[in-house]
Amino acid sequence: MNRPFDQTTQVMGHATRYWQVGPKNIDAGSPLVLIHGISCSVLEWEHVIHDLAQKHQVYALDLLGHGLTAKPADAPYDIRSLAEFVLAFMDAVGLPAASLCGNSLGARLALECAAIAPQRVKALVLSAPAAVEKTTLLEFRVASVPWLGELATAPNTFGTGKIWRSAFFNPAFATPQRVAEKVALAKLPGAGHAFLKALRYMLGFGGFKPAVLADTHKTLRQVTAPTLVIWGRQDRFLSLAHLATLKQHMPQAQTVVLDNCGHAPMIEHAAKFTQLTLDFLAKK
Repeated sequence: MNRPFDQTTQVMGHATRYWQVGPKNIDAGSPLVLIHGISCSVLEWEHVIHDLAQKHQVYALDLLGHGLTAKPADAPYDIRSLAEFVLAFMDAVGLPAASLCGNSLGARLALECAAIAPQRVKALVLSAPAAVEKTTLLEFRVASVPWLGELATAPNTFGTGKIWRSAFFNPAFATPQRVAEKVALAKLPGAGHAFLKALRYMLGFGGFKPAVLADTHKTLRQVTAPTLVIWGRQDRFLSLAHLATLKQHMPQAQTVVLDNCGHAPMIEHAAKFTQLTLDFLAKK
């Protein structure tokens, strides 16, 4: 299926790339905004966006510092600021309220949006939200170390391919095209700086920082929007053990664990991810 065509809007004064699929007068379901993870882009949603648009008006954006969106060096790239950017994007495209679907950092931002603007978030679909528990992949922890991180994350086919093969249960999903596109985006001016700034806000060499974890746990307790959480059983970026902690702070959330699935179920199990999302949102 063809990718949606790129559109651009101004968000907080920054040129922002997004996709929009689905008729704007659609009756079934509220608008749906898709939020990617760190070092990712709208491309993460290409396998599900058209099918989700059968029932929803769907938007996917490149976050500030990511993809083809602007990458200002002085932006803070912390969780609160990036969540406010998502809400400002909704303003820019005329969405007073929407359901939010996010992966990894994007799922954490969706939670933050629901906590700070509950009237604007109808429901949440969260795929492995970041910063719920301390542990994460060694490569990300190494990237948090000054100077070493700059060397370790220099975009190249070998290193980028190794990381993204780790993102999937089936490493074949890290196709040469996917890796090449990620390398190309990571080489854009400002991309490496934005990635490391966002990552180092959340992580140290020991894992997610205590203050960031505490903020996440507080946010989980604050959110009242109906929530579905999807986790891959073989997620090596954010292990399934994180889900138990999430449930402690958000017991009302519905949860689904997908077998033979890593960190990106919207790619590795696109049909199942789409059906789970549509079924959940249809009841809200």
